[in-house]
Amino acid sequence: MYRLTLAALALGMVVAAGCKHHKCGHHGGACCEPRPYLPSAPGGSPYLLPPAGVPTTPAPGGASVVPPVGPTDLRNYPPPGDLKPAPEVLLPDPVPGSSRSASPLSPTEPPVAAKSSDGPTTGLPGYVRVKEGAAAGRRPTLDGFDTLKRAGFRTVVYLYASGADTSAVKDVTEKRGLSLIALETTPEKLAEVIEQFNAVTADRARHPIYVFDDDGLRAGAVWYLHFRTAEAMNDDAARVRARPLGLTEAGDEAKAFALATQRYLETR
Repeated sequence: MYRLTLAALALGMVVAAGCKHHKCGHHGGACCEPRPYLPSAPGGSPYLLPPAGVPTTPAPGGASVVPPVGPTDLRNYPPPGDLKPAPEVLLPDPVPGSSRSASPLSPTEPPVAAKSSDGPTTGLPGYVRVKEGAAAGRRPTLDGFDTLKRAGFRTVVYLYASGADTSAVKDVTEKRGLSLIALETTPEKLAEVIEQFNAVTADRARHPIYVFDDDGLRAGAVWYLHFRTAEAMNDDAARVRARPLGLTEAGDEAKAFALATQRYLETR
């Protein structure tokens, strides 16, 4: 009898305990199933680290776990060798007598003195190709006039000082079939000279033209005004272009040309 009492008491305690998850609304079922024990991560971090001793090296073959960037199918991407070449830049014809083409000059690039392979230079001191159809320098020697003739020049423009004798130049040019335009170039006549000079250089029937003086002073002033007026350059660009052609402000005569140039530009 005593044993039966103990058995009944134990059974009653089990039934009374039942499922402790009374908030589930039912007894038994999935919510009452036992769950596996999950230990907390070291240091309280929510991220689980691999156990010590487990290798963490990349997968065999060196494959990266980082996804690739950019297209993976390169069939539509031609190799560099299939790229189209840059368009060809065509340069203008060189001055007659040149053995190779010369580069065109931009408004800010100064004229370049010719080398022996760039054009006719024998007897032409200070020879410079200014632009297409026009070159400049100092007064040619007799051989220089022959060089101009052989190179195909048609016109020579002589910017001479007041009182200079032009008869010798006229005689030499006429014998060689060259057309001579002699312009007395002084500060007082600078406005008149530049108008004639611009008209001559604009006449393609006279090209190629060779412009010269005796020392560069008058040629530099005239070329500067030509760049300012006929080619509409600003002051800086015109000075850069005219300096190799003789433009200077050293000396009383040069200062007189500078003042005449300034007055001419102010009246335009």
